[in-house]
Amino acid sequence: MKRLHAAAAMLLLTAACAPANDRAEPATTPAGYREAASALDAAIAAKDEAALERLIAEDFLWVRGSGAKGDKAAFIGALTAPAIRIEPFRASEARWIISGNSALLAATNQLHGTADGEPFVDRHRFADHWLWRDGGWRLVYAQVTPLPETADPDGG
Repeated sequence: MKRLHAAAAMLLLTAACAPANDRAEPATTPAGYREAASALDAAIAAKDEAALERLIAEDFLWVRGSGAKGDKAAFIGALTAPAIRIEPFRASEARWIISGNSALLAATNQLHGTADGEPFVDRHRFADHWLWRDGGWRLVYAQVTPLPETADPDGG
């Protein structure tokens, strides 16, 4: 049961660290969306609840791999749960889709950590949608899809 709980908790998580891509952003796109995504990753690994509160929009919606939905409070609760520890991470296959005050990050992630003291590896694809609001980038939507055990995490 603990293993199932750990897997479910990991499917709740998103990651947003991404290398720069070759696409130029439109001049109207506010700078800093990549930095906001990196700050989210750091906040997740550090369990920095204040940073998560600042980066995640009040009307945030996340869709788990099961299809279940969650809100900001539940998402932050899952990320900062005492039984969960996530090591620093970096997403792969990152693709940014940018338009004006909107930035979408689609990527693959492999999280390592512990849940209830047991080590885990969680491999998933995710989409994080950021909007420029109130002078900063806010995460408004995240969707996580688990990768099958046999999938190639970098393209399969």
